[in-house]
Amino acid sequence: MWKYLFLLCLATAPLTLTRAEVEEDEIMDSDEAQELRDAEPLDDGAPIERDESEQQQQPEDEDFAIKPSPDAKVFYAFPKHSDEANFPGGKVIKALIGFQNNGDKSFIVDSVDGGFRYPMDFNYVIQNFTSFRYGREVKPGVTQTFLYMFVPSEQLAGGSRTFGLVLNMNYRDADGNLFADAPFNETVSVIEVDEGFDTEIFFMYVFLVALAALLLFGLQYLFTSVFGGRKSSRKVIETGTSGDIDYDYIPKEHLKKQKASKKNE
Repeated sequence: MWKYLFLLCLATAPLTLTRAEVEEDEIMDSDEAQELRDAEPLDDGAPIERDESEQQQQPEDEDFAIKPSPDAKVFYAFPKHSDEANFPGGKVIKALIGFQNNGDKSFIVDSVDGGFRYPMDFNYVIQNFTSFRYGREVKPGVTQTFLYMFVPSEQLAGGSRTFGLVLNMNYRDADGNLFADAPFNETVSVIEVDEGFDTEIFFMYVFLVALAALLLFGLQYLFTSVFGGRKSSRKVIETGTSGDIDYDYIPKEHLKKQKASKKNE
């Protein structure tokens, strides 16, 4: 009897557990559905509207590079260097940087700088040149030229290496907006200078020789004027000539006068 009751309990237990789990799942599903109905709707992916000020500031933050002004034009010239692909090491290079104001407001040219950059990466600086500061105002419709000088390093000369030569002009407008432009941005080489015959040194030696000759001439003139003048100031006593005298060439009147003077004495 007890065995049959025990088997009956075992057979009805899974059915009871299954009904309880189903009821629990139905309660949980109803609760989650209620929470979803009560929740606020999520963003459907529409573009977020921003203020105009934020839209204007975002490009400036992303691109901070200083660019040239559309109202200005820059140009360059090397007056004493015609080969713009090769520059001598250790020599002074003079460049004329021109600035043309095509706008309605004045510009102020602050400085010009330059340097050698790595050709494959212009952010890598090999040699920096001295920065020339001007602070010159260029009025509308005016073109002005600025002198800039730099010296390529002798250590960079020789070989087949090339460098990026960059000359930058920094300027600003009347409102304080900063601008920068590169009138020269090319790949160049630094060459060794073959001195050979230097005319400057030759003329320097000629000048020194001429100066030394002039000093010697002046000393000689001073010596002769001092010591030679003393010798010439001495009295010279004439002793006359001795020996037989030919009186045939002397007029007789002079001979008579001479004899008469001797008698009177």
